[in-house]
Amino acid sequence: MARKPLKFTTAFGVTVMVLGTLLELGAFFYHAGSPVSGETVFTGAIVLTIGQAFYGTDNLFLSLLLTFFSSIGVGYFVLVQTSSWLWAIIAAIAFFAFIVALFGFRSSIRKKHGMW
Repeated sequence: MARKPLKFTTAFGVTVMVLGTLLELGAFFYHAGSPVSGETVFTGAIVLTIGQAFYGTDNLFLSLLLTFFSSIGVGYFVLVQTSSWLWAIIAAIAFFAFIVALFGFRSSIRKKHGMW
């Protein structure tokens, strides 16, 4: 099996995803519940999503897991800013649905559904 050369977009995507994950996890545990923590987690969620777009994985489970992790970050940001669980849940679901529609996971889900 021949190895494909590493593309810049793949390397950039992996680097940015690692950075976004570190931002989200680090900010969540550093002064949890503070506005600075919420803003940093939100930044990490957006950076993780950008990294996911550059990486372009075909693995549906990994894509949905990364999107879920990003949407939790957006929900945490809304929770910190509004102190309302309802708005946090709505924001997390809306962000998840937006990213799924944007990246076109729906076609992958439908394609794999036939194999279940």
